[in-house]
Amino acid sequence: MQKIKTDESCVLLFKPDFVRATYKISVDVVGKHISGLLVMKQMPDSSTRIVFTNEMGFSFFDFGFLPHDRFMVYQIVPQMNKKALVKTLRKDFDLILFRSMDSSKYYALADSNLVYHAFPQSSGINFYITDTHCSQLIKMQRSSNKKPVMEAQLYDGSGGNTPDSISIRHLNFNFSISLKKIPALAPQ
Repeated sequence: MQKIKTDESCVLLFKPDFVRATYKISVDVVGKHISGLLVMKQMPDSSTRIVFTNEMGFSFFDFGFLPHDRFMVYQIVPQMNKKALVKTLRKDFDLILFRSMDSSKYYALADSNLVYHAFPQSSGINFYITDTHCSQLIKMQRSSNKKPVMEAQLYDGSGGNTPDSISIRHLNFNFSISLKKIPALAPQ
């Protein structure tokens, strides 16, 4: 891969708009499976709230992604309240929400088919991988300084600005999250 001259505006074309979206969620982690509903909502203060509940309404976690890359845990069940898990979930959702994109650190790498738009983080790099014409977001990737550790894909079958499904897969341990959008039943 070679460094190329481009800017991050290409990647911002693919940024999803989670004004209010409800997803059926399926989580598989180290042989355990949980499922339920995940609600993403843009709040009036421009923060984004993400709440994961089971089908009966029991809340597993309630996270707030605040302006200026701040993060708040409003509520989390004790079984999930592990520093490493919360940090991993924050980084996963930061990537799919297109947060932590410091344009002063941005660079791009290209091979014959793909462009890797790189946004260095305090530890590792977030990559948004597009085709060479920047007409399609192929996947997103979070990498350590040596190798990829997580991949995510947004699938949009409706042509809207909110993905119909989202797939998150960790490469260094058995942890995956699948989201399938539930269409709104009534106008909002």
